[in-house]
Amino acid sequence: MSEKYTDTIKYWDNVFSQYTEYNPAQKIQVQEIEDGVTWLAEDSKSTIDFGCGGGRVMLRCLDKGMEYVYGIDISNNAIEIAKKVIEKHKYEEKAKVVCGGLEKLYDIADNSFESAILFNIIDNLIPEDSIELIKNIHRIIKPNGKILLKLNPYITKQKREEYKFVEISHEFYKESSGLYLWNLTNEMIEKNLEFFFIIEKYEEVEFKQYNMINRMYYLRNR
Repeated sequence: MSEKYTDTIKYWDNVFSQYTEYNPAQKIQVQEIEDGVTWLAEDSKSTIDFGCGGGRVMLRCLDKGMEYVYGIDISNNAIEIAKKVIEKHKYEEKAKVVCGGLEKLYDIADNSFESAILFNIIDNLIPEDSIELIKNIHRIIKPNGKILLKLNPYITKQKREEYKFVEISHEFYKESSGLYLWNLTNEMIEKNLEFFFIIEKYEEVEFKQYNMINRMYYLRNR
């Protein structure tokens, strides 16, 4: 998988080379995300976070009462940040992180986690990899388990031209940053989810500092 994501890895390694450690006991400043983590942690003892970055969201789950979290990210620099926080806060028995991609999911047993976090990952993978990720999360999460899914906004044609996105296939682009974007409408998202998950709630999450709105789904595994 990593060969297809060379530019993605470079981008995120650079981002996380400038990232600082954090305190997972501190509230996440975006209230909608904090509320989503609270929902995820209720009656859920474990979570898997694919595309975990520095582990901020999954480690927040531990502070809210979860017993075990497992994170996967393609950026080694991101994983190193997460490891430092885990060690500093003595979470070694409760948290594990690994560097890698979809291949890390194949060795995980069916129904072995009670919840999952998928933040800005479904729409930043090659579409066939996104579908494979959805299938594996469905397999790994227990029936009726929770999934907190967050995606980028749909980017209009005007904005795509302004940002100089390169079109690879229909609604699939490569950004100048090197990141992929599967530019999903809400209808496309829900069509890809409906066979695997039940949508409990949808809301928009505003990031004022970036003048951007993300989309967040509260899901239940079928």
